[in-house]
Order: sequence, then C-alpha cells, then structure tokens
Amino acid sequence: MILVTGATGFIGRSLMACLAREDREAKPYNGRINDPLTLRQELEGVDTVIHLVGSEARGRNRLLNHVDVDGTERLLEECRRANVQHLIYPSRIGADPLAVHPLLKAKGECERRIQRSSTPHTILRTATLFGHGDRSFEIIVGLAMWSWPFVWLPGGGQMVVQPLWVEDFVRCIVGVLDNPEMKNKTITVAGEERIKYRELVQQLLRLTGYRRIPLPLHLVLLRPSSRALFSWWYWPAVSTYFVDRFFVPELAPIDSVLRHFGFRPTRFLQTATYLNRSGLRWRLFRH
Repeated sequence: MILVTGATGFIGRSLMACLAREDREAKPYNGRINDPLTLRQELEGVDTVIHLVGSEARGRNRLLNHVDVDGTERLLEECRRANVQHLIYPSRIGADPLAVHPLLKAKGECERRIQRSSTPHTILRTATLFGHGDRSFEIIVGLAMWSWPFVWLPGGGQMVVQPLWVEDFVRCIVGVLDNPEMKNKTITVAGEERIKYRELVQQLLRLTGYRRIPLPLHLVLLRPSSRALFSWWYWPAVSTYFVDRFFVPELAPIDSVLRHFGFRPTRFLQTATYLNRSGLRWRLFRH
C-alpha cells in the first residue's frame, strides 16, 4: 500500500492518476500533516509513503516551518513507529539547510531530517516543474497578460532554466518505486533543454499568441516590486519563493533523467499547449 501526502496538489494529481492507471494500490492522506493520531491511523498497513505535501504556494515562511519542516518531522516519527519501508520525498535543486532563501532552507532541513531518520528513503531533487495547474509557466504568461504592453525580464532574462514536465517527474517517482537500489539516495533530475529565461518567455508568448515588449528588470528591484504588488494577497500569485528562482540556478546534467530512469523527458513546447486554455488570465487570482 502506498500513502500519498499532498495527493490533491500539482504533483499529487498527476501521480494519483498514474498510479491508478498502473493498478497500484495507493491512497491519499486525509488530515493535517502535524496530527500524530491521524498519521498513525493513515499509516496502518502502509509500506511506502510519497511525501508531497508542502506550503510553497502560500508564500509564507511561518507555514514553511509548520507544514514542511515540522510536518515532515512528525511524519518521520510515525513512519518509524509503523515500520514504513520506503519514504520518497520530492525536493528542489539547491536545497540546503544553510541556504539564504527560505524555501530552499526549508527543503534542505527536510532533507537533513529524512537522511538522519531510520526510515529508508529516496530524495528526488528537481528543477522547476511545468504542466496544467503549475505555478511557473502559467504565472509567466498570466503576468504578461496583465502587464501590457510589457513583459518583465528579471536580470534581463539571462538566467538559464532547465524545466521538467510534471508527468515526466511522476514517471521518475514511479521509477523509484520499482528500483530498490535507489533507497537512501539523493537523485537530481531536470529537463534536457537549457534555455535562457528571455527565450523561454518569448516562446511561451508566441505559443499563446501574445505580443509584449521585453522590459528588463534589475534583480535589485525584483523583490521590492513583487512585494509591493503581491504581498497583500492571501494566496499571492508571485511569492518570494517564485522570485528566489532568479537568484539560484536550477541546473542538472542534461542526461539526468535518461541516466537514472531510462527515458528522455518531453520538450516543453510539445506539452505547453495547456497554456492556450480559456481562463488563464484569472489564474493569478486563484489558489
């Protein structure tokens, strides 16, 4: 039996659909991740946990500590009690408990606690994921819709990105389930395309039919401008965690997915047609 925390989130929806297609016995976690009694009940008969729950979308450091760090610690305690045989944890490239950026620091702290636990584990560090319902490509296009006639290019758009399709990442997670040799390892994966942010934005706008004038934005101004525009939202479209991506490269070997999992990830233009759906303009105002 596989227990999936965060099963209704961006990665979780794709993962649960994939597990169902493959007739794997899996169930979503129902309850608060910090509730030991609920965790104890949900872990009965479970031998594998895929730990996806997180508070990144809320953009609040307090929630990172409460949900991500403390929640992971509570989960590890109950996994040890339930004798769980494998914990799979998706993390981020650049995760480090000593990082300056709050999200990477929280991810790094979660990694450290998982590595120090007695539960066999696999940590999958990934670059930015994209797909239906993401908070990357959809945010980029959504912001361009509202910033007519310009499109912002932090740092002049010189940052290099290596995005990975969420369905390919889910294949990696399933690949970990089938390979016991990946236990107690940290694996880094990313897409096979390295592209400058400026070129990525241009291709996304071309795909969706929008024309905008590139407007370089100095990185020094990025945080204060985003804070002024979005910090008052209950569920901000652009949080400091989105902004932090422009300061820390998310790169991995080009063949990382092929080498570890035996397949080549999809190129982003082959799957980015989901950006053409109606209602994307209002995506910024929904959680």
